[in-house]
Amino acid sequence: MDPFLNMEQHKSQFTQNDLRIYRAIAEKPEQVTYQSTIKLAEALGVSQPALTRFIKVLGYRRYQDFRSDITAWLARRNESADPDRLPYFERFQRLMEEAEQVLTDAYMEELARYVLGFSRIFATGIGKSMQPAHLLQNLLRKNNILVHPCPLDMLNEFADHMETSDLLIVFSVSAQPEIMERAKVTNGKILLVTTNALHPYQKAVDRTVALPYLPPDPEACPVSPILFDIFAELLDSYISKQLLDASDTEGTNHEA
Repeated sequence: MDPFLNMEQHKSQFTQNDLRIYRAIAEKPEQVTYQSTIKLAEALGVSQPALTRFIKVLGYRRYQDFRSDITAWLARRNESADPDRLPYFERFQRLMEEAEQVLTDAYMEELARYVLGFSRIFATGIGKSMQPAHLLQNLLRKNNILVHPCPLDMLNEFADHMETSDLLIVFSVSAQPEIMERAKVTNGKILLVTTNALHPYQKAVDRTVALPYLPPDPEACPVSPILFDIFAELLDSYISKQLLDASDTEGTNHEA
């Protein structure tokens, strides 16, 4: 288990003490490996019961189990470290390995069918996260599928005119309120592509694609937005394949 991904996925349940513990451990995970709960709680400036509660929120029965996961995570990081390699590419490789476990063949096939079920497709994002919206527009154009990119300042207007048969794809690393509060008013369905699996908009979103990120903060991970482009490329390839398969099947039926 990746302890940092686990912590990120439970952040919606964190108290202020939990957040304080999380940030301190993310900044210096090595301290967990050599300190008892009493010493670690003192170092973090919280009580031992507060630290124990934090461990249990993450699903661990004992502090030793949490420490074991942190130790294993540090070992994996050290083993994969290459002194002659730029850290950026080291992080990128780790992220790709985790993304491969999420974006499987079966998952992408089902997601392509889902997207093809809508009459119109819109896409939006903030800053660098707007790039995959334009990329999706360019990629799907060759299949005569129109994707309408929606800049943030026009999202309210677009959302007001969407119908239940429309799909709005939102690219947002952390599912920020700045974009989600505008998107959630639409009558269309929302497909959220994010690294925040436990975002607070579960009821407003029809589907969530939860991509991995490198701890401690997905917004600070420089390669996180690259996954959005990779996702757009993959989605396009699976949509193209399904349209081609459908065309071949139709042609065979006509011949028969």
